[in-house]
Amino acid sequence: MRSGCTACARSEVARPDPRVHPHAGRLARSLKQDAEVLSNRAITSCEDCVLGRAAGVQRCHFGPITRQAGDLICAQGQHPPGVYFLNAGLVSLSVVTPRGTEPIMMLRGPSSLLCIEALRGQPSRHDVRAISRVRLCGLSGKRMTEWIGPDRSPARAVLDLMLQEDQLQHMEINIREGPCLSRVARFALTYSSFLEERPDAVRKRLLAKTLGMRQETFSRCLTKLEQCGAIDASQGIRVRDPRRLSAIVSE
Repeated sequence: MRSGCTACARSEVARPDPRVHPHAGRLARSLKQDAEVLSNRAITSCEDCVLGRAAGVQRCHFGPITRQAGDLICAQGQHPPGVYFLNAGLVSLSVVTPRGTEPIMMLRGPSSLLCIEALRGQPSRHDVRAISRVRLCGLSGKRMTEWIGPDRSPARAVLDLMLQEDQLQHMEINIREGPCLSRVARFALTYSSFLEERPDAVRKRLLAKTLGMRQETFSRCLTKLEQCGAIDASQGIRVRDPRRLSAIVSE
C-alpha cells in the first residue's frame, strides 16, 4: 500500500467529481481562488504594490507600520485612525452579529485594503487583528480621499458610490427575514418615501414574490396592516402610522 498523509488522502476522496456533481467545476474554481487569496505573496517594494504603481513618479503617501501576532489593529465600533494596505502576513476580521451569535470570522492576506470606514469617518464594523507578524502601509482617511482625487472628480464620485453601497450591504437586513407580516411592514417602512410618491409603482404579485410569499399571503398581510391603521392599501401602499409599522417589525 502506498504510504501518505491521511489528511491528503481524505482531501483526495472529498474532491468533487464533475461527472457526479453538477456544480463541481464551479466549486473547484472557488476553492482554488480561496487558496490563491490565502497564499498571496508578500509585497516587498513599491514596484510590486498596486498603490505604489498608482502613485507613479510622485512619492507614495502611505507610511509603513509593523504589528505583531495578536495585536489589535482596530476594534469593532471604534473609529479607525486610517486606512491600511496589507503588505505581508495575515489578519482576521471578526464581528458579532446583532443577535449575539457566534462571531463571524474572515481572513485577509497581502494586497487587502483594511478599515475603509475611515474614508467616511465611520466606526469599524470589525475587530481587525494580526494573526501573524504583519507589515502594513497606513494613511488617514482624509489624506487618502485627497490622494484619490479632488471633489467632483470621476474617481471621487465612483469612490463615494462604492462606499455607499458597501455601507448599505452591511446595514441592510434580508428582506425575506422574519414572519410574513413583519416583512411587509419592514418594506413599507423602509421605502415609505418612494411609496408616497408612487404607491402603485410595484405590482403586488411581483412584490409578494420578492418578499418570498404567496400573493394570497401578501394580500392578507396588507389587510391586517390596513385594519390596524398602519397603512392605506386602497391604491398601492401608503404609510399612515410609521410607529405602528416599526412596532410590528420589532415583534
